[in-house]
Amino acid sequence: MAVFTAIGTAIATAIGGALVTATGLTLLGSVVAGVIAAGLAFGTAKLLGVFDVPDVGAMGRANGSKVQVAPSTDNRIGVAYGRNFMSGPITDVAISNQNNTMHYCITLSELSDGHDVGSYTLNQIFWGDRKLNFSGANVVSYTDPNATTTEDWSNKIRIRVYAGDTTSAKQIFPTSGAVNATTMMPHWNVFGTSHYTMEGLVFAMIEVDYDAENGLTGLGSMTFDITNSKDNPGEVLFDYLKSSRYGAGLANSDIDITSILGTANTQMKGYCDEQITYTPNTGGSSTIDRYQINGYLSTFDSCMDNIDKICRNAATYFTFDGKQGKFAAIPNRPYSSSELSSAFVLNDDNIVSKISVSSTELYQQLNSITVEFADQNRKDQTNTILVETPSGDRNTGEPDNNLDYRAELVNNNIHAEQLGNIDLNQSRKSMVVECTSDFSGLQIDAGDVVKLTNSDYGFSDKLFRVMKNTEALGQDGMILCNLLLLEYDATVYTEPVVTESEEEDDPTEINELPPPPPIDPPNKYQRLYQNVPIKSTSGSGTSANCMVLKASPNVYTHVVVTSSTPDFAALDTCVISGGNLGGIDVTHDCTFTVPSVTGGVINNPITTISGEANVYDPETHGNNIPTAALANASVGTQVEDQPASNLAMANADVVEDIHTPREVDFKEPRDGVEEGDYSFIASGTPVGSVPGSGTANYSLRAKIVLEDIEGNTTSTEFGTTYNNAAEIPGIMNAVQKVSIPADVSRANVVIRGKNTLAPNSAGQIGYTNLKYDLVKINKGDTF
Repeated sequence: MAVFTAIGTAIATAIGGALVTATGLTLLGSVVAGVIAAGLAFGTAKLLGVFDVPDVGAMGRANGSKVQVAPSTDNRIGVAYGRNFMSGPITDVAISNQNNTMHYCITLSELSDGHDVGSYTLNQIFWGDRKLNFSGANVVSYTDPNATTTEDWSNKIRIRVYAGDTTSAKQIFPTSGAVNATTMMPHWNVFGTSHYTMEGLVFAMIEVDYDAENGLTGLGSMTFDITNSKDNPGEVLFDYLKSSRYGAGLANSDIDITSILGTANTQMKGYCDEQITYTPNTGGSSTIDRYQINGYLSTFDSCMDNIDKICRNAATYFTFDGKQGKFAAIPNRPYSSSELSSAFVLNDDNIVSKISVSSTELYQQLNSITVEFADQNRKDQTNTILVETPSGDRNTGEPDNNLDYRAELVNNNIHAEQLGNIDLNQSRKSMVVECTSDFSGLQIDAGDVVKLTNSDYGFSDKLFRVMKNTEALGQDGMILCNLLLLEYDATVYTEPVVTESEEEDDPTEINELPPPPPIDPPNKYQRLYQNVPIKSTSGSGTSANCMVLKASPNVYTHVVVTSSTPDFAALDTCVISGGNLGGIDVTHDCTFTVPSVTGGVINNPITTISGEANVYDPETHGNNIPTAALANASVGTQVEDQPASNLAMANADVVEDIHTPREVDFKEPRDGVEEGDYSFIASGTPVGSVPGSGTANYSLRAKIVLEDIEGNTTSTEFGTTYNNAAEIPGIMNAVQKVSIPADVSRANVVIRGKNTLAPNSAGQIGYTNLKYDLVKINKGDTF
């Protein structure tokens, strides 16, 4: 019932203070018959004034997103509805096969209540910007953004996805050859399925075979394209209201179920299921549900905020009906002619107070709305749509006034434009009326459309939607109803003409920073040893074989006795040689106490373990020269590249990228680029013919974009420019010192230029002999 209190408190705060009771909301001695508590569009909330405009931060970004993050006790799992391109927290890692196989578990989402394997479909999996291609659970190739398929990773990556728990019956990918998820993680399998169940979760298990030559040295940036069949906003809202695990935990008796799950177009589920027409990006005509929920609800956010998101992204009001003592949903929709003809009439016969009328002043009038959304045609990358009021519909002297917000649970421009259009139209129907009726107003519910007649204002059956109806007592003890009304106009709901957004462009044409570096396991050392014999015992036992697990910092975490002779006694002390555990005998010995025996055979689990483990693996990491020693003998660090010639440039006097930006490797100091001062030298030769004017303009420039670990970027661009030159330069250079700070995590380099020559005899304009060098000389010093 926490959400009951939360909603009651939020409503009370908006209207001026309140107490929440078991039967309704009491506001300063008044009973709320109905209040629109959530689901207000941004423009409408701003118009009414008494409701807070939802706080979504900079253009709507909220905490707790569906991106891949490193393990942390601060991570939380949200719930994904509809279709999402997503990853999630890395919740476990391991390494096996003599350090050659890395194992990962990524938790993607809470499992929707009442859902199971058949409700989830995995559509695609991406490693960075590469689409992985599978045979069963094995990656056999990948396709890059240029549609080139490569088989370098064939049978070196294995991925399985589960929905519900770790049993094979809950595997949703691949759809055949199911196995228990515990087989994908060494210590999960050793300790049995009862220890690692992952109940109520959607998660991915990943195995990667180490292959430095082909870039498989850790876990890349993973994206899973997954569809949860629960996407109707009514079903999503009911699921969230009911769930005690990730939602509000309400009972059926607290909810007007019909208003949410009813199939009529006057109810949330039915209205959202209605079909609207749009133009696909491939042409023709198609239909789609009026509204869907395709997005991720963060458990960092309060229940009230998430309820508001669901309703706002489905143009639905969420209200508490004091008459029923239940929460209900009211679609923001046009009323039929029969509904309007029977609408309640407010006039001088039942209005017992003054009528207060307000509207938005000219300089506050909205005339455009920008809506951000995660576009499924761009792998859920942010896209925007702009809805504007036609210039002919603006008032004289009305200045530009735009509202920006994010549709958090929308993944296509069709629904984004539908929401933005209604919000903009409603915000311009800006009349708000407050009045008090006699007891007959008790039959009015929040969300109803009523008629208002008043000769002083020239109202004759003018239509308004009821946003608040508060029951109160007059000074004479009579029951009164305080009403807040918002102007209604059926033209607000006119459906826009929408063309679906284009599919994702070739990312190589976009000057973007490269993806973040891969996330490695917590350590790169041997951790799991099987069938290791004991070397001595303090008692009568003669032999035992054990499985030993160790971890940083230098501790033995688990010992499991896999076999032993039947001559041990409880409390015997057993010692395993450190020489058999990747360390040194005696120095790194592992010691444990026998907990109990059955027929002289040692029983598990072993709980008393001691000894200093060695997590350094000399076989893999030995025979290396340390960085400090190498610095004195090395010539430094160098990054170089020779991009292909670009002979198809336009002879425009505009500097442009000559080739696609190239990534600079900062993965590790010993493998990539260290911090410090570098000499950057770029060169190229212009190609073309002298134009009729006799002169041409040239520019050859180098651009370096650096991003630090906090996501801040800096850009440096330098080079040489010749204007009105009568001769074609033989070679052009761009030279400058560049400082690389210690906190750089990502960077790219690109050579830019312009060339206003005419085409040569081969029809070519551009640059050839392109090259750049990024050089740092240590000069025998250790930095």
